[in-house]
Amino acid sequence: MALRRAVLLLCLAGGVAIADDRSAEVNYMLHCQGCHLPDARGVAGRVPPMKDFAGWFLHSDEGRDFLIRVPGVAQSALTSDEVAELMNWLVTTFSAAELPEPFVPFTAAEVAGLRANPVGNPASAREVILADLAARLPGLRDALDGME
Repeated sequence: MALRRAVLLLCLAGGVAIADDRSAEVNYMLHCQGCHLPDARGVAGRVPPMKDFAGWFLHSDEGRDFLIRVPGVAQSALTSDEVAELMNWLVTTFSAAELPEPFVPFTAAEVAGLRANPVGNPASAREVILADLAARLPGLRDALDGME
């Protein structure tokens, strides 16, 4: 609650810079949590979860690309630096156990290249990527079974 008040005061004060150590978290609050919720659990049947789930996508190049190419990320008003910082924070905060070893953080250059080509049908692309990953990753199969 105090953080939200501070963000509101910063916005009202004309956009004073946010401390770097919290900027990804604040960007999540401002740009993502409206749909994905504060704890990133999503809304069953409507908004995919990121909590205990997004890290699975980083087990393939297609999945990694997908996380940046979804329209909400690719077309956000954030800079590519901010998107990279936000996505690295998001997966390490909400889905660290699902990340591949070693985890390779997103870079601003990678983000800039990927967001130039947003996914046209995110639900369909997500389904194909998850089916491919689930065939190779037993933990993901279990997670998907638990979501049904």
